[in-house]
Amino acid sequence: MTIGGDALHWTFTLRTPLGETHCSFEIDADVLRFESDGPLGSGVDSRHWSSIGAGGTAAMAGMGGPGSPDLPGWVPAQMEWLILSGGREDGKPFMRVLPAGAQRDDIVAAVRQRLGPRWLGERLPLQEAQARLGVSSSEWSTLKVVGLVVAVLALLVVLIILLSLLLHPVIAIPAGFLAGGWLFRKGLHGLRDGLAVANTPTAKASSAALGLVELAGRAVTAQPSIAPVTGRPSVWWDVAIHLWYEDGRNNGEWRQVAARHGGDIGVVEFVDDTGRIPVWLKGADLLLEAQVWESRKDALPSPGTRLLDELGFPWSGNQRIRVSETCLEANGAVYVIGTLDERRNLPAPGDTDAIERFMASIRTGEWRHKIVASAPGPAKIVVAVLISFLDMFCKIGTGGERARGADDSSPPDIAPAATVVWKGRAGRPFLVSNRPEPAALTSLRQRSLLFCGAGAVVLCYTLYELVEFAAGT
Repeated sequence: MTIGGDALHWTFTLRTPLGETHCSFEIDADVLRFESDGPLGSGVDSRHWSSIGAGGTAAMAGMGGPGSPDLPGWVPAQMEWLILSGGREDGKPFMRVLPAGAQRDDIVAAVRQRLGPRWLGERLPLQEAQARLGVSSSEWSTLKVVGLVVAVLALLVVLIILLSLLLHPVIAIPAGFLAGGWLFRKGLHGLRDGLAVANTPTAKASSAALGLVELAGRAVTAQPSIAPVTGRPSVWWDVAIHLWYEDGRNNGEWRQVAARHGGDIGVVEFVDDTGRIPVWLKGADLLLEAQVWESRKDALPSPGTRLLDELGFPWSGNQRIRVSETCLEANGAVYVIGTLDERRNLPAPGDTDAIERFMASIRTGEWRHKIVASAPGPAKIVVAVLISFLDMFCKIGTGGERARGADDSSPPDIAPAATVVWKGRAGRPFLVSNRPEPAALTSLRQRSLLFCGAGAVVLCYTLYELVEFAAGT
């Protein structure tokens, strides 16, 4: 919260299926203002206190809960809005989402103080609040809701048709060669990195020269995070929970239903007996060892049992459960090979090329924001609902994964002349592992051979399809 003169100002960010939306509330003696940059309902909405008949907050339970698969991070456990009656000349109601935590409490307290006896209460059931405040908008009549559903289904059919066209050999064959070539190239680069690892001597932090450097020591952090399964203090950790689903034909598969993460994956402090060096993990190839437990076979540590009980998937239940935990343990062993450079030579946060900007747009969902914003007025809500539906459908069970990690982190805040290990600009290997060098090298080579094999299979199959297509034409 910021204070300017007699005005109070709050800014907050909401996670939505269209990406991040930045919002703000401003309250002064005369006016309440709400501003948003979202593609739906963007702009400023202001109300004079004297024009407001009554107000309150309305709440509605979100989706999911214990025993249900994770949903995307933009699906909240509870939704709450500030609702005001009266307002602008067009008569549209004021119904704006509230942030969580202390900001929500401060905004509600400020509005309640200015409305006085016109304040009806907090967290009223949504339908009750709309009825009492007279803002049960007729914009969303049953007919319009049906029309929206039909339009979304029609657009989904169009997307399926377009997808089937993309599978036509004229498009699928070139795409197959590109995909197979990319996989094979990635495998070759991994094997090349393996040679560099094998031929690079291990240096000490205090005497390492600028350029490609190999270090072996410990990972430290000032704020360790406790891994929820093993209880180990960690620099960062990731946990995934899978359930076994039968398909009715004596077959089945593991499906992820939940994931949790913690700690800072952006920068790790490397320490050996001669000094310390920060490692900026943006673009790093993380070769971390994961611990896996399966119910009916393994004994899960007690912290993990408590975690599963909280999530609604009891370890002692009838379902087969698999739990995996990956973490970089605080004060644990870490092996690093990367480029040692001065901080002044690292790129600024906004200094990225077109490919990195495109990938960042995919990770953050900014592309969705742009698509909806560019759609014609009546189609905006249809496109937004379709994107929301597809995002929820595709992320069921994985909504709790680490959405952002090292690739969205900023360089360490250190002196310009201080040294840091990062991926560099010369295409050198950048590996970080909690295994000794021989084990990390073996893991890298095995994975690289898998990439080469997968690329070769895709290329051979695509070549076969090309021959069949040519023979058929």
